[in-house]
Amino acid sequence: MKKILLPLLASLLLIPACGGGDSDDGLKALADAIESEIENDEEADFLSGKGACIADKAIAYGAEELKKNGITLETIGDDIETLPEGGQEIVINSTLDCITASDVAEGIMQGAAEEGEPISMEAALCYAENMSREEWRVIISGPEEDSEEAGAIFLGLIADCPQLLVEIFMDDMGIDRSTAECVVEALSGPLLSSLASVGEGEEPDMEDLEELFMAFIGCGVDPEMMG
Repeated sequence: MKKILLPLLASLLLIPACGGGDSDDGLKALADAIESEIENDEEADFLSGKGACIADKAIAYGAEELKKNGITLETIGDDIETLPEGGQEIVINSTLDCITASDVAEGIMQGAAEEGEPISMEAALCYAENMSREEWRVIISGPEEDSEEAGAIFLGLIADCPQLLVEIFMDDMGIDRSTAECVVEALSGPLLSSLASVGEGEEPDMEDLEELFMAFIGCGVDPEMMG
């Protein structure tokens, strides 16, 4: 389950950079190049329509600042991690200034689908809407070694966004939505977090299983359906 909750929107890290040129014409050429690169990036479909905004936000830093931070016309298309820290901040902040919760949700859905464990827009949007800008930053820009921090963000929201567990119970047990929602509502906050943090192939501890079993029984689920 933790694997489902950790889509880090890796494609967002491939957003191109920009820079160079002192004239308005030079900056416009860079902005056009950035917009074109983003709009044609098939790995970042959820950024479709955001290219012009991201380009404008980046260009607003000015040619000198962009060049100083390694953002030049020649670096368009390079991985963000090849830029110095200042350049990475420009790219990330320009992106954050232009995306909405719906965009982040689409990115979460895209990442989950690539893992072979799709989630609904309802669940993804709940996560995105309950995250702060700084949490968006962690999700879209954190390298693999920071995945634990990203995972903690998702786990911290499981009580506010139980839709994913509802969908899992429906798929795994073949119960209807109202019954699945009944079960999730009956579970305590600590148990929700515990269930969400169980790794792939692992089993919850006995106390958690007992509370889960009682919740299913209380919502009218046949014990035989639980194996």
